[in-house]
Amino acid sequence: LIGQDSRTTKGQGRSDSMMLCTFNKVQKTITVTSFMRDMYVQIPGYKNNRINVAYMYGGMELLNETLEKNFGLHIDGNVEINFKHFAKLIDMVGGIELELSGPEANYINKNYTKGKLSAGKNLLNGTQALWYARTRKVNSDGQAGDFGRTNRQRIVLQTLINKYKDSSLTDLVGMLDDVLPMITTDLSKSEIIS
Repeated sequence: LIGQDSRTTKGQGRSDSMMLCTFNKVQKTITVTSFMRDMYVQIPGYKNNRINVAYMYGGMELLNETLEKNFGLHIDGNVEINFKHFAKLIDMVGGIELELSGPEANYINKNYTKGKLSAGKNLLNGTQALWYARTRKVNSDGQAGDFGRTNRQRIVLQTLINKYKDSSLTDLVGMLDDVLPMITTDLSKSEIIS
């Protein structure tokens, strides 16, 4: 899962987030592993650099090669979403409810003035969820910097999974027609359904 930091529809930005989602169909579990965007790695065909540069230079393909070269991982498929579509997706599902610390709520309020959040449970719209997922300048529960940021990104993903894990296959497949235009993927519709 690649979160692209491009704020326009032109050009490919760096990968703001990179999460490896591992599906165990036997045990019916999903494991999510985050890659720190500032990890210094070998990028095939280029000088060593931060891992998020691999995506900017060569998209999903080069990022996959970089993950395989540095971590021995084979990626079966990719899903990419940019900032704008991430916010639209969260709004499409009616927002997400998250537990915020006071500093997190204040940070989001400072950057998005159309709503006021407070410490405790809050219903976040898409823009607020994006600010939450990108927050790295706030220390909350010992989570600061990119460690805090990747933790928040996993919380958002887990919240979305929990919101829809009990939905019927028919409902989930029905959502695909709305979701697919917002993402870029190298997976076929049948692979996504399976």
